[in-house]
Amino acid sequence: MNRSRISRIFLVAVAGAFAAGTTHVVVKGDTLWDITGKYLGNPFTWPTVWQKNPQIKDAHWIYPGDVVNIDGNGDGSGTGDAAPVADPGAGNFQQGSDPLAGFAENPDNQKMAPLDTAAAALELVIPPTQSVLSLESVLNAPVLYPADEPIPAPQSEIVYDDEYGTHQLMPGFTIEIKLGSDQGIKLGERMAIVERDDKVATNVMPNTRGRLEETRALADVIEVRKKTSLLRLVSVFGPVGIGAKVRRYEPPAVVSVTAFEDFKEVEPATVIVNDRLGRVQMPGTAVIVNRGEVDGIGQGDIYEFMDGTQDRGLAAMRGYGLVVRTTRTTSTIQIVGATPKAILIGDKAWRVRRSVRG
Repeated sequence: MNRSRISRIFLVAVAGAFAAGTTHVVVKGDTLWDITGKYLGNPFTWPTVWQKNPQIKDAHWIYPGDVVNIDGNGDGSGTGDAAPVADPGAGNFQQGSDPLAGFAENPDNQKMAPLDTAAAALELVIPPTQSVLSLESVLNAPVLYPADEPIPAPQSEIVYDDEYGTHQLMPGFTIEIKLGSDQGIKLGERMAIVERDDKVATNVMPNTRGRLEETRALADVIEVRKKTSLLRLVSVFGPVGIGAKVRRYEPPAVVSVTAFEDFKEVEPATVIVNDRLGRVQMPGTAVIVNRGEVDGIGQGDIYEFMDGTQDRGLAAMRGYGLVVRTTRTTSTIQIVGATPKAILIGDKAWRVRRSVRG
């Protein structure tokens, strides 16, 4: 999958130096994200600050009066020079210290520059706008449909293409399908080319039930016969193999995310599908978890991934993601920030932000 096409994710500027021995006394509304941004100039390095403060057991919860050692040289007494921390934002973003508090801020404040991952040891990034739920990013996402959800009809396979059956499709190519006027196909109608099951991801939790699908291309009907039709490719998002299905295009729902609310989930979801085959997750790739609409999950919600074999904490952290597709029982999450360690089947996913959808 073309990550640059679906992610449009940028990194935040790294800024200057700070005073030796600096500590900060927490006041109401502070988060590790904001404190780190204030003193180190780069909020994404908050995990390094957490590492220097073993007294903070859960980075998502710091309290007024807590002393945060900024650079590792302070004595934790709170006597170091501490500049005041700016108010982190609106009322929805006062509680807790989730590093994704920055999602609430004006997107124009997110400056684009390389992130020093050597210092941060992480590549946590945030969307550059209030909503990265573009139609293209949602359409490209793999979806695990429930086993009882019927396959849309009519559908066909590709009979031939301009590349003589190799299916190395490009925009402008012509393909033929076995759907025609008999099946109600009309001139100018838009069709979707869909890959299924192990062509989408082979890294799937055993005994997972459902139909795994991913839209790989869109095409317009340019000629209709009784039993067949010719299509011209207008968009190609990924490889199309022999046996890919072609059917009428139904645009997925895309909501506008206007803000985010803190959310402290008691029980985590579980990763059941990973489209990276166990390799290190990159921004723009996707995983699917076993929670969906019946659990109150919606587009734009933010998840934090942890190693399923460890207790929740910095050592177990694997990255963050944004929900882009949901079904009744599953959610597809696009990765927006990852650690050097892969997100694996069975890893845990905790919802840390609930989106406010317009």
